[in-house]
Amino acid sequence: MEYICCPKCHGPLFLYENTIIEKKDEIFSGKIKCTNCCLEYPIVKYIPRFVQSHNYSESFSYQWNKFSKTQLDEYLGIPLSSDRFKKETRWPNDLSGQIVLEAGSGMGRFTRCAARTGAEIFSFDYSDAIDVNFKNNKEFNNVNFFQADIRELPFKTEYFDKIFCFGVLQHTPNPKESFNNIFKLLKPKGWLVADVYRRTWKHYFWGQYYLRFFTKRIPPKKLFPIVKIYFEIAHWFTGLLLPFSSHYSKVLSIILGTADYRGMYKIEPKIMKEWCLLDTFDKLSPTFDLPQKLEDVCNWVDTNQVQSHEVIPGYNGIEIHLRKK
Repeated sequence: MEYICCPKCHGPLFLYENTIIEKKDEIFSGKIKCTNCCLEYPIVKYIPRFVQSHNYSESFSYQWNKFSKTQLDEYLGIPLSSDRFKKETRWPNDLSGQIVLEAGSGMGRFTRCAARTGAEIFSFDYSDAIDVNFKNNKEFNNVNFFQADIRELPFKTEYFDKIFCFGVLQHTPNPKESFNNIFKLLKPKGWLVADVYRRTWKHYFWGQYYLRFFTKRIPPKKLFPIVKIYFEIAHWFTGLLLPFSSHYSKVLSIILGTADYRGMYKIEPKIMKEWCLLDTFDKLSPTFDLPQKLEDVCNWVDTNQVQSHEVIPGYNGIEIHLRKK
């Protein structure tokens, strides 16, 4: 409670009305109220909820409840998430005593990577995927879960030693504004790492952006069986090229708007296919998918407020690394 504030007016919050504490310092349900504007926020299943349950992230709620384990390293059988977390953040393995914010957690594949550093982790997501994250990572006592909107965050400004935001910014209504919102929460001399899809001339050949004109308008529950049928056909078709070249197979899958990682990783075929289906749905279902030009992302960083920064091609398209003054 001491770390959060009202997302509307940034006033202090207090607990009231039928608070149920199952274990020491763990609140199962109750309500939080702002002392300034008197707005109320529920706590449901251990998680403070600062947003409405129905919002533009419903496709991710559906997606991560359906594929709750698929991207976990333990399920895939390879350290894909942990390797990416280490390489993209460039942070030490031991962050004990530091406070870290994860902006947009999904089902928690990177939450567990951050938790293993020993830092106190604050992880939020806009969608109901935060419940899946809780189930996947409730074993870690150093993780605090929140359902919140990146546009109105319930955290104090200049509070976090480190912030990371992977695979999120392009799926918000205004990626630059979302970036600025999390930057405000960074302590002086704190580190921030984020990524965003990169927009280039190649996108004219990416089938997902043509298919999305139709698919993003279909409710996730109705869209999934359609995507699954389309994926099965495309997956068989791209598979015809595998004996010749996995590269050609991947290029064809991009043109068709699907995901195909066969030949790239040593993963059990059934799990590989599940992952490819997940990422195909992830391409076609979100309300927002807004890749950015490299030069535009460079302009997001206010050089007057940072001690050092780097905006480079990398994971997910573009990586942003900076240290605040």
